[in-house]
Amino acid sequence: MHCSARFALLLSILLLGVPAWAQQAQTVTTPTPAPQDPQAVSVLNQALGVAGGATAIGTVTNYSATGNVTYHWNPDEQGSVTVRAMGPEAVRVDASLSNGVRSSAIQDGRTMVKAANGTVTQFPPQYPVPSSDAFPYQAPMFPGSLVLPHLVLTNVLNSATHSIAYEGIVQVDGRSVHDVRIQWIPVGAPEPANISEYATKDVFIDTTTFEISMIEEMVPKHTMRQVRYSNYTPVNGVMVPHSVSEQVGGQQTWDITISQIIFNSGIQDSDFVLQ
Repeated sequence: MHCSARFALLLSILLLGVPAWAQQAQTVTTPTPAPQDPQAVSVLNQALGVAGGATAIGTVTNYSATGNVTYHWNPDEQGSVTVRAMGPEAVRVDASLSNGVRSSAIQDGRTMVKAANGTVTQFPPQYPVPSSDAFPYQAPMFPGSLVLPHLVLTNVLNSATHSIAYEGIVQVDGRSVHDVRIQWIPVGAPEPANISEYATKDVFIDTTTFEISMIEEMVPKHTMRQVRYSNYTPVNGVMVPHSVSEQVGGQQTWDITISQIIFNSGIQDSDFVLQ
């Protein structure tokens, strides 16, 4: 909204009567954007181009994916699964298993898990935790990218609070990949040291196909989590990995095979509340 010339003149006159120290106090300092290495940015943009382009991926505000899941428990448990996400920050997984439905959801930095018997657990908990039992907790960055990893790229490339660094070419599962490190840089006071390690993701992008092969990050209790992506297939102009698997602490935890994914299906905030 534009001020009228008369209002602008009045404002300038009023400011002349304000002491210099008061005018300085009103100055708002714009935070310096987090550094983004040009080589890393180039790799991410190439990956987006191969996946359908930033515009096509940017139009996906939510998705619902269905398929099958195998949990590598003792013994393995198989069932059908639905993964719903809204934006990069909210995700819900519902698995129909032999003993019932197991659900988990992340929204607004909180994780909720509902067991097949109906018991709901929340992290961080709503009640005080003894210091002896406490551990640093922070929800993963961009949990909504669980089966659509390119949502990470579109968000960090347009973010002033995420640094992007090129870590070189490494080997993942016998393939050469670019290692691009993404870190959230909080505005203002820095996060405690025991939290900052959970604000970093490494995205591994194939040097030949520029497909995202794996995303790696630290989860609570200093444990490495790796999510692998393969079997990319186009869906409405976007390349979607139809095979997704997770390892935590070097142990395989689950595999998901996607049979269908629907974009922008009208998912609501309330869909991520487990009761």
